[in-house]
Amino acid sequence: MTTQNYLGSKRERRVLVIDDDPSVATVVSTALSREEVRIQHANTGTNGLQQLVQFRPDVLILDHLLPDGEGLQILGRVNRIDARLPVLFVTSRNSSELAIQAMKQGAFDFLSKPLQLEKIQEKTQQAMESRRLMLMPVQLPSQLDPMIDGADHLIGQCPRMQEVYKAIGRAAAHDVPVLIEGEIGTGKELVARAIYQHGRRKDRPFIKVSCSDFSPEWLESELFGHEPNAFPGATERRIGKIEQCHGGTVMLEEISAISQPLQSKLVRLIQDKTFVRAGGNDPIQANTTLIFSSSRNTERMTAEGIIRHDLFYSLNSFMIQIPPLRERGEDLVKLIDHFVGQFCRVERIAQAGAVRTSPDALRLMSDYSWPGNVSELCSVLRRALIESRGTVIAGDYLRNALRDMPRNRAGNESKMLSDHACDWEDFIHEKIEAGSCDLYSDSVMEMERHVLTIILRKTSGNQAKAARMLGITRTSLRKKIHYLGLAIEEFVSTV
Repeated sequence: MTTQNYLGSKRERRVLVIDDDPSVATVVSTALSREEVRIQHANTGTNGLQQLVQFRPDVLILDHLLPDGEGLQILGRVNRIDARLPVLFVTSRNSSELAIQAMKQGAFDFLSKPLQLEKIQEKTQQAMESRRLMLMPVQLPSQLDPMIDGADHLIGQCPRMQEVYKAIGRAAAHDVPVLIEGEIGTGKELVARAIYQHGRRKDRPFIKVSCSDFSPEWLESELFGHEPNAFPGATERRIGKIEQCHGGTVMLEEISAISQPLQSKLVRLIQDKTFVRAGGNDPIQANTTLIFSSSRNTERMTAEGIIRHDLFYSLNSFMIQIPPLRERGEDLVKLIDHFVGQFCRVERIAQAGAVRTSPDALRLMSDYSWPGNVSELCSVLRRALIESRGTVIAGDYLRNALRDMPRNRAGNESKMLSDHACDWEDFIHEKIEAGSCDLYSDSVMEMERHVLTIILRKTSGNQAKAARMLGITRTSLRKKIHYLGLAIEEFVSTV
């Protein structure tokens, strides 16, 4: 689990454990043994705070009771040092009220003793991703340094992207709710993070919520929290992201996945800065900036009754529309150069600038409609670059990469299913002819790719549903998606 730091060099992720029981650090080390994670242990709050400054962890695991003080007191001091550091607060089995207080103070999540290896791994990975979203710089064209790979970049100078950059600046200067609209893969999360990083709340937390991952009841709980017995399965009080992210920014992905009753509560939050937990009665004051995103036309969805008019009008005053890649003209060439150069540097495939795109490949990319937009372009170029193994990306490699994109394989799905997902005899024969020395691994990988492609398409890219159907954790599914080079954006329904 290495990452680029924010100066371009790689370093391992770091976890600091503050607990007077050394066995806790051992359990954490065991849970994260397959990841490239450096773990450091402190047995007192005082020592932990000293190490916090020196060690600069990506995640802090903090016990609720320490020899020199309570965990909540230490949490308050941690927030003053680095309010964006995700803290996993460790509680005993029957201390739900303590966990609630920790979440109110901004803890990222909590772990209950006895600690479970899978929970440690899952929540630590979620916390690390949250840390990455907050700290990984999003560079605008005016700030662009092509040699810095430890950053995400908004590339392009076409007139419509120029308007996007101006809108980012205006949104960052004003503490108002924002609606970002753009097709799948256009870069809505990057725009949201750019607003956050250039705004007045940049030193407070940033949390992203994928609305389509939750049922209506659990999405309300995820945002606003709930009281005991608010709905089936709600056994204890829970603090939601709006309350947890006090003073920070919450991004709500896919507004169309939000139910009408919950939309009404979001209107109240926007207008009155208050909310009520599910099953509760008491209004709670909120201090959170909201950024909404949509891959579909929100005005059309409002006319169709999917989005409430009052919510649309509350957000319409500050809307950022990201153009699809097919309408960005010469930006395509700039993006190709950027991604190829970045892959060469990070993967050490070749010297940056040594790899070029053939005229045939460039013509193919110019003629293609890019339904998955920039995300699809990135995936296709990575695939073509790996397959080419040289300094020229030829048209044939591009054709193979484009053909293998999930969206382009959709038309062949019925045949693929009738042929048992792939013709294994031909596949094995091709591998043998190619001199494969790892046929078993190649076959397992191919099988996983086909299974995940079918399930993700059937669930419209909903990873929570897909994980349940597959019988694996969502964390495991995400790792497989990344390992197999699948672009999740390609499976999300745009109907």
